[in-house]
Amino acid sequence: GSTIGANATILCGITIGEYAFIGAGSVVTKDVPAHALVTGNPARIHGWMSVEGNKLIFDNGGLAHCPVSGKEYLLKNNILVSL
Repeated sequence: GSTIGANATILCGITIGEYAFIGAGSVVTKDVPAHALVTGNPARIHGWMSVEGNKLIFDNGGLAHCPVSGKEYLLKNNILVSL
């Protein structure tokens, strides 16, 4: 369920989590957690994605709702959990 953009470079031995998004042209040098949106060189986390592929926007408590499905997500210590 991960998405990898065109011309992305992923080093050997790197793990890409479920539903992660890798931006086009990114250079991934570290493992990417599930649902993370990473871009750049080196790739860094710039957001989080829902199972449906929508960018999540979090409130001050770390909660987000998918705009398509309405599923709730909680972000704690760079780990996204579906509620």
